[in-house]
Amino acid sequence: MTNSLISISRLYSQMIAGSLHHTPEQVVKKMGAMQAQDYMQAVWAIGLRSPATKLADIERAIADRKIILTWTLRGTLHFIPAEDVKWMLQLTAPRLASQTKRRMAELGLDDQTLERCRKIIVEALKGGNKWIVRPYFS
Repeated sequence: MTNSLISISRLYSQMIAGSLHHTPEQVVKKMGAMQAQDYMQAVWAIGLRSPATKLADIERAIADRKIILTWTLRGTLHFIPAEDVKWMLQLTAPRLASQTKRRMAELGLDDQTLERCRKIIVEALKGGNKWIVRPYFS
């Protein structure tokens, strides 16, 4: 196999070349998960693989809960298919929790504080409430 053929094969298997106008959720499902360091990089990774897709299409897929942006894997942002959230969290949560234990102690975050935060978040999100996220700096 030549280097050129290897390169083309990799681009095709990563859905970068030969894309078939997939929807954002189809891209994420086919890739399994899309990793990035920040939101716009994650969105760009999907857009690269679905050239007809606009930012609004990706954000609609997020709002419609077809794809989920989470820190499920490795502590970095990942888009994952909505139907895979539960099993991925069940698989990775114990490892991530053990990795963060020391950092939580440094920050003074004990189990009681985390439980209080969990209750506040659950209450705030009941009934499908949507929060408007504003940047720290305008």
